[in-house]
Amino acid sequence: MLWFKTLSLLLLLTVTACSDFRIRSLSDSEYNQITSIQVISSTGRLGQIYTRQLKDKLMMNPGITPTHTLESDLSVSSVSTLSVVGSSSTLKKMTMSVSFKLTNIMTGETELKDAISTNATLGAVSSYYGQDEAETQGQERLAGLLADRVANRMQLFFITRNN
Repeated sequence: MLWFKTLSLLLLLTVTACSDFRIRSLSDSEYNQITSIQVISSTGRLGQIYTRQLKDKLMMNPGITPTHTLESDLSVSSVSTLSVVGSSSTLKKMTMSVSFKLTNIMTGETELKDAISTNATLGAVSSYYGQDEAETQGQERLAGLLADRVANRMQLFFITRNN
């Protein structure tokens, strides 16, 4: 019974310690700033997937005059074979990165320049076709994931700038 009381007290203290964390909605001005970003399309199949996902996440509104442009450069920076102790492996680790730049259209000033990267492990299948498909699908999933992270970064940029 003592362990239950101790665990309950520890849980209560943990919840209380995290009480200053607050979740809020975007204000109207933050929402308008985010929706007024003009996304410059990236090239290639991965660029199309990335751009489409990014526009969806940024809630693009064609009726609003753009105030900022967002340029991105998407790249697969490495694909390397993973080694497993004691046996041969067909697993590969892929790293994809995006560097992006947010520019104010009125001033021409770059307000944010950053890069984000992410990893995936792929190739657990033994057939060559399956390995090629796994790499293609892994790249497409990583492009979508990077678009989500860049959209979140844009939201954080405008929220922190307004505070």
